[in-house]
Amino acid sequence: MQFRGGPRGFLKVPGEKTIAYADFRGNRQYLSVGNLSKNERISLILMDYPNQRRLKIWGRATLIDKGENPELIKQLHNENYSARPERAVVISVEAFDWNCPQHIPQRYTLDEFQQFLTTGAI
Repeated sequence: MQFRGGPRGFLKVPGEKTIAYADFRGNRQYLSVGNLSKNERISLILMDYPNQRRLKIWGRATLIDKGENPELIKQLHNENYSARPERAVVISVEAFDWNCPQHIPQRYTLDEFQQFLTTGAI
């Protein structure tokens, strides 16, 4: 398991059954890339803390180096994010499930919390 995150909207949906994201240099453990180079199966857990929801996604990942498809990297990269992507991770989604919300703490970003204080809603 390896945490991946980024600015809002970093996960893109380029096709009906495809999701993708730009991958950046991390903590040099190479867990994600190393594992995916031997076994393309991948699982994602996407958290929606304000609404206490969790989406599990299963699929098969393809790693695409920035030199192989610079246009794809450009589409996936948020130019306002200072890190430079090394590759794209393109996932063919095979299954998904909205998982049980029990035990998910309700968390907010500072912006979400300020909106809640101002309007009473997120």
